[in-house]
Amino acid sequence: MDDFEKLIEAAKRGNVAEVRAIVHRHAELINQRDKLGATALHHAAFGGHRAVVQALVEQGAEINAADGEFGATPTGWAIEYLREMGGFLGIELDDFAYAIRRGDIEWVRRFLKRFPALRGARDPQGTPFKLLAQQSGNAEIAKLFGSET
Repeated sequence: MDDFEKLIEAAKRGNVAEVRAIVHRHAELINQRDKLGATALHHAAFGGHRAVVQALVEQGAEINAADGEFGATPTGWAIEYLREMGGFLGIELDDFAYAIRRGDIEWVRRFLKRFPALRGARDPQGTPFKLLAQQSGNAEIAKLFGSET
């Protein structure tokens, strides 16, 4: 395993001491990309390793580097990490609730196609989206949640 591979592995594991040591010895690796076009910062962000992210940024990691597969930045990878656990951005939750309340079936469908987990999620105030759909008075929207009004 070469030093770049060791850096990526240390970033994935959240080993800040090892990341710092490798970058100290090989500063040129800070923005090197793997076969996905991702940097060590992408991998640290995806793993939710805040201390490693901080150390890499302090050492000059490009915070807005886009990966080679999706054009996603480390921020996007961090969001994806949380999405895998059911996390959403506040604005997404607000906009989805707004679409339900307005009876905008097109936008409700669009959100559910992109984020199917929203069916079981709650708005920022804790109200289940399924309940909002039932209360909307829109039978089409309620049906998208497996219920009728």
